[in-house]
Amino acid sequence: MQQNELTIKPDEIIDILIRYRWLLVIPLSLALTVGFCLSLLIPRVYSSSTTILIQAQKVPGTYVKSLVTSGIEERISTISQQIMSRSNLEKIIKQFGLFQENKDEKMYLEDKIKSLRDRITVDITRDRKGADAFTILYRGTNPERVMKITNTLASFYMNENLKIREAQAVGTSEFLDAELKKTRQKLVEKEKILSAYRSKFMGGLPDELESNLRTLDRLQQQLTDRQSMLRETKNSIGSLKSQIAQIQKLKASVEQTMTQQVRAESGVNQPHPSDFTIRLAQAQRELEDLLLRYTDKHPDVLKQRATVLRLEQLLEAEGSLDSNISSASADPIDYRMNSSTRTIAQEADIQQQIRLNQLKNEMRQIQLDINDIQRRMKVYQRRVEETPKREQELRSLERDYTNIQAIYSSLLDRKLEAELSVNMEKKQKGEQFRILDFARLPQRPISPDVRKLFVFSFATGAVIGGGIIFILVFFDGSIRRDEEIEVLAGLPILASVAPLKISGNPMKKRVQWLFFFLLVGYIFLIMAGFAFVYFAGVDKILILF
Repeated sequence: MQQNELTIKPDEIIDILIRYRWLLVIPLSLALTVGFCLSLLIPRVYSSSTTILIQAQKVPGTYVKSLVTSGIEERISTISQQIMSRSNLEKIIKQFGLFQENKDEKMYLEDKIKSLRDRITVDITRDRKGADAFTILYRGTNPERVMKITNTLASFYMNENLKIREAQAVGTSEFLDAELKKTRQKLVEKEKILSAYRSKFMGGLPDELESNLRTLDRLQQQLTDRQSMLRETKNSIGSLKSQIAQIQKLKASVEQTMTQQVRAESGVNQPHPSDFTIRLAQAQRELEDLLLRYTDKHPDVLKQRATVLRLEQLLEAEGSLDSNISSASADPIDYRMNSSTRTIAQEADIQQQIRLNQLKNEMRQIQLDINDIQRRMKVYQRRVEETPKREQELRSLERDYTNIQAIYSSLLDRKLEAELSVNMEKKQKGEQFRILDFARLPQRPISPDVRKLFVFSFATGAVIGGGIIFILVFFDGSIRRDEEIEVLAGLPILASVAPLKISGNPMKKRVQWLFFFLLVGYIFLIMAGFAFVYFAGVDKILILF
């Protein structure tokens, strides 16, 4: 603690360095010697670099959009992975004969590839104007080989960039083409489904609703008209039947009167004529009933007509017989009157029957029309009721069709843009790599760094020597200054005696100083060697030897 209170003066430091000069210059000379030898013996490593500028595409992006949208870092990373692949680096090793020295004969191929991969460095740079560039640097022991490998790597990057861009453009175009075909197939299928749906429900589609409503109103009016006509026809048939019944009664009354008159005058006993008349009237009524239900060609109608005709013939034969019997005694005037009345009644009956048949046919036709109108009304009514359902289904189909059509149009536009981009990449009008600075032959190795090695060697020697001197001085118990006595004794010094010089061997001292200066000169010589190696290069030093 007392020693620490003393201050060391510069002259004392110089005295300490002179006293322990050998402990300083010997470690320093040894460290510089080792450093200089290392600078000569350590294998030289050279580096060569080339700068590649990334040029934007020559065609404006507003006209042709590039399909390669990945960033420059991502693309360079992808290219680097491909270039630094095992197969590619193995080709470079064989092409330039790398690792052919004796010390590298026992290296495994994986170690050679790893060593070569570690020697390659790619750095991306950006300037303020937004221009992108990257630098390829390669390190090796042979300067000329380093330059060639660097230029080869640059050409690899340029060629690989063109291949990747073209492959991406072609791949995107092929993908869009495949998707376009799938979407086109889906669009055609949707068109078929939509067309089949429209064909299946034609007449019941939403855009035909107003037409269906108008048709339904028109059919309703037609139905009302036909029903009115049917009622009028039925009324006409009823009236006509009443007229026919009256004519039948009149004709039967005339026939009966004529027969009774003839028999009363002739006195001949004949069968009662009213039997044929009654049977004929009954047969005619049955025929009328059949005509109301069937047509004129129905078998029952034809059979009944034959029965009526046969009864009429029998009735006429009976009338002829009565005429022959009573021709002399009968009153000609009354007979002619009754005969004329009968003829008129028969003609009226026939006309009424014809008219009745016509009315019945009209009634059947009107009924058929009514049935047809009702059937059609049911169809249109069902269409109107199902219109909301059809509208929903059709809207769903049209929405799917519209979506697929929009996708198809979008894919078609992208496909056309992709084809333009592919042509642009094939003609090398897209983004390209251009070499700004080709790799040059390196003149100075980057390793070992002579300047750093000199600083390290000098600092190591100085620290070792200074450390030893510090330890010796710190643990030295001898008193060499007046101040030390005052501090230790706590008393002031009254007088001091100058150091006594003991005469020794002067020759020995001269030799010691000679060796000291020689050693200092050696140190300066080593330092000069460091300077020469740094500025001239180690290769020139080796050439001198």
